[in-house]
Amino acid sequence: MTQPPANRRPSNSMVIAGILILILAIVTVYSAFTVFQLPDPVTEQGERINTFYQPVMVISFAVFLLVTSALIFAVFRYQRRGPEIPEQIHGSSVLEMAWTIIPIIILVALFVPAVALVIDLKTPPSEDEADIVVEAVGHQWWWEFIYPDSGVRIQSTPPNYDEFDPPALVVPVGQTVLVKVRSTDVIHSFYAPQTLYKIQAVPGNVNLLHFTVTKAGVYHGQCYQFCGLRHSDMLFVLDARDPADYERWLQQTRQAQGLDDGAGTEIAVGGVSRDGTKAE
Repeated sequence: MTQPPANRRPSNSMVIAGILILILAIVTVYSAFTVFQLPDPVTEQGERINTFYQPVMVISFAVFLLVTSALIFAVFRYQRRGPEIPEQIHGSSVLEMAWTIIPIIILVALFVPAVALVIDLKTPPSEDEADIVVEAVGHQWWWEFIYPDSGVRIQSTPPNYDEFDPPALVVPVGQTVLVKVRSTDVIHSFYAPQTLYKIQAVPGNVNLLHFTVTKAGVYHGQCYQFCGLRHSDMLFVLDARDPADYERWLQQTRQAQGLDDGAGTEIAVGGVSRDGTKAE
């Protein structure tokens, strides 16, 4: 009577390959849920970006894990251990069709929503359609915010960097904000990370950014394009307030800047006045 073959234990090299693949899987999953997550979005546009980013990240990490695991398996399974040539595999039409067709399907499935998202981000509303229009002007090395409808100017002169208080872009929650971004000197980059959308300030050009904040709060931003010695000091805050609170701030700021009585005094809230003194 023929005895059944004894169960073969996996070789040491395959055990090592299995351990490496397991470690790779743990690191990949942990990274996907931690360091590769975006900041919590606080705008409608940021939420759409994050919604699109999540499946892209999952697909990318799955492909990375699959391909890298296959490489690890192949290195340990088919390594040459002696003078004999390892088993030669000359290809499979089924596999070749699979790894050609599946990536095409994935790319097409991601391309359509990506184009729709980009078109939305790159198609800002007109000034008449926007609830608030603000000009964000980049200087070496500070941001100036101008509200053309009310005449309010925030941080219109260089700040005192020894007592620096980042200028605030104050906007109402739930309303469409159109930001006209430009520069007076070199290329800057306007970005508050929790909006998930960055745009450059280019001399001689006006780039348009639009967003609708969904949650009140103060969110930090800065220039993300190296622009000189004080690049790291080129900070600002995005101050999102309830509409009623925003209207009160706008009225108080107009009074502080002498715009209601025509005095024309410009005082930068949270910054300095034209003569360089600190605003109270």
